[in-house]
Amino acid sequence: MDKSKLTLEDVKNLSQNPSVENKTVTVQKVTAYYNGSKITEKGLRLAEDIFRIMVEDVAVKVREILSESLKNCKNIPKDIANKLINDKNSVAIPFIKYYTNLTKEDLISILEAQNIDKQKAVAQRKNLSEDISQYIAEKCPEEVVGVLISNDSANIVERTFHTIVSKYPDSENIKKRLVYRSELPISVIEKIVNSLSEELQRQLLIAHNLPNNIVTDIVEQVKEKATLKISEEYSSDKQIEELVHQLYTSNRLTPNLVVRAVCMGDLKFFEYALVYLSNTPITEVRKILSNIQLDFMIRNLLRKAFIPKSMFPAVFSALNVIKDIRFDCRKSDRTSFTHKVIERILTIGNAGEELNEEDIDYLISKIS
Repeated sequence: MDKSKLTLEDVKNLSQNPSVENKTVTVQKVTAYYNGSKITEKGLRLAEDIFRIMVEDVAVKVREILSESLKNCKNIPKDIANKLINDKNSVAIPFIKYYTNLTKEDLISILEAQNIDKQKAVAQRKNLSEDISQYIAEKCPEEVVGVLISNDSANIVERTFHTIVSKYPDSENIKKRLVYRSELPISVIEKIVNSLSEELQRQLLIAHNLPNNIVTDIVEQVKEKATLKISEEYSSDKQIEELVHQLYTSNRLTPNLVVRAVCMGDLKFFEYALVYLSNTPITEVRKILSNIQLDFMIRNLLRKAFIPKSMFPAVFSALNVIKDIRFDCRKSDRTSFTHKVIERILTIGNAGEELNEEDIDYLISKIS
């Protein structure tokens, strides 16, 4: 005899002794029948009526068993689903996490209720949609966002990752979860790598199996940004020249670093870099750079410094922005300055300078 099948004896036992144990046995048997292939229309209605009674049971254990039993069912009546969702956490969470027929509206309603444990249950759902992932990133607490990131089946688009990174720039928990996520867009890796510990940087580059050229590029960008961060703290010509000299003698004064510096408004660093790379006195370098109209002289200076021709547009854009807004190199201006340089690069084609899309993407990556 099939012990999972509901019998008249079960009904009799339940009516004579409505204990928690008998109720849970009944719930499990009715659910198995409800989820089976041989259920009749009449049996379906009867089973649903039993669920409606059980979902109101005073014993939490009975409602927990009901939730566990129904979480893998399909198309259960909306009123029963809502009762389970709005029940205590121990009842609701398994159902929220696994019941597949919850709609986008259902999930947003759960998230809006601001019960953090139920929000986490939503964030753990398999194959979570892009829309719900974005909603969690924008509206939910950091703890819930962390759970979302660790859910490798969740569909998280690049825009959502950038929302998360911008919202939690100093959160070690968020950074660690991003590092250990199985897939991460390159643009996100580039954005966070500079703020990671050496251990997490190493783990990030290993875990995402990046091509060697991308790994090298990212590592170099980290070093360049760190160097220019140091340069920001210096104000005197002597301090900056000493820094540039140190970089030059250690073969770290690269074209990428030099161009990144001028595109971030660090004119003094750029000037002294050209001094060392082109073997030109500082007075001569400043005289040449001050007269942008004589662009052939600047081009010659850049060639002497072995700056690649593909980077010339970025240099001229930066010099023009410096001239236009009389940039004073204060740290507070650097972000807006860099944005203006990027805008200038994007409009260079209208000024007669030939730049293809690949060149533009390359230059922007070196600046941003």
